[in-house]
Amino acid sequence: MVVPLEGIRVLDASNTYAGPTCARVLSDLGAEAIHVEAMQRWETVRMIVQPENNLAEDYWNGGAYFMKRNLGKKGITLDLKQPAGVAAFKALAAKSDIILESFAPRVMRGFGLGYEDLRALRPDIIYCSLSGYGQSGPYRDWIAYGMGLEPASGISQLTGYPGGAPMRSGISLTDPLTGLAAAVAVLTALRHRRRTGEGQYLDLSEHEAALPLVAGALLDYQMNGRVPERRGNRSFTHAPQGVYPCAGDDEWIAITCHDDAEWERLCTATGHPEWKDDERFAGLLARHANHDALDAAIADWTRSRDKLDAMALLQTAGVRAGAVLHARDLLLNEHLSARGHFETITRSDTGPKPFPRQLPVHFSKLTPAARGPLLPASASTTTRSCAISRASATRTSPSCARRR
Repeated sequence: MVVPLEGIRVLDASNTYAGPTCARVLSDLGAEAIHVEAMQRWETVRMIVQPENNLAEDYWNGGAYFMKRNLGKKGITLDLKQPAGVAAFKALAAKSDIILESFAPRVMRGFGLGYEDLRALRPDIIYCSLSGYGQSGPYRDWIAYGMGLEPASGISQLTGYPGGAPMRSGISLTDPLTGLAAAVAVLTALRHRRRTGEGQYLDLSEHEAALPLVAGALLDYQMNGRVPERRGNRSFTHAPQGVYPCAGDDEWIAITCHDDAEWERLCTATGHPEWKDDERFAGLLARHANHDALDAAIADWTRSRDKLDAMALLQTAGVRAGAVLHARDLLLNEHLSARGHFETITRSDTGPKPFPRQLPVHFSKLTPAARGPLLPASASTTTRSCAISRASATRTSPSCARRR
């Protein structure tokens, strides 16, 4: 198996979502990733989603959210307020290729661990700062999380129902987006270093990473002076488009038709050819003008049908449709299973559990994956048995150490 980043070491001093996502991608591609946490403040997501809602003896290693972001990594806990902690970080950095951090600009520099500090130890180092608003500008020191950056980037202004308030996506959308953007930036910098021998500093703004998602609204205002209105599940151009109730409790299907031909296929597939002759639905403009009536007619058809059966029927007819899947649906989904999307990770306390892969790409020459099972870190286990194991300033594989 080809391991593209074999021999590359990543020192991951980021936390929560964006930075750890970047490091997880690099780790899955073969890099050795070392996750650094502070003595005074462990990872903010360690406690999220405990297996069976039970707190095992080493519950700090059991949170599924934390594991998802950090599978395959080693870990170390340092007190960067003490000289010994800073010295240990520098010793690791001197033997690392990539540094990731996600703090406000003042933090790492305040510890004496900024880019210039570490560049003095290793001139070709690649140092990536993932911050809310970037390393310059009047907002540079402001506190930022995904729940605030979605509104700040304009996404929330476009999300919601007509006449209603702006709405968040529900997943802090800017975080995974920034993590993947950082991975691309780091890989680009590695390519540059391979060609030139030069390292560099990467200033990544999570705020700016999200702006391409609202490019349509920006261009509309720039060209037409028009602020888009919130439209719920409806489209500016297509009709019908909506999310419709299906049989069961809180079961739904999304349906959209891009043109008259697709609309006619929808009419035939649903057994309602009379819709084609209804003047209210004759043409795109008419369907837009009568969207409420259109939605009611489609909902009458979907309400008595299983969402997956309805999706299969419409897709077979050439109509864009997608069942709204719950977490259980995703875990049991035959398509995801056939593509091997979930990898099985085994813990001694919970047994084998499926975890979604970080990279949604199938390569013909390599298989990205988290390496090694996920077991609670203890003094008696070896590095290969740990997802988060203690790291050293050397390239060796030391024993794991129980977290305090």
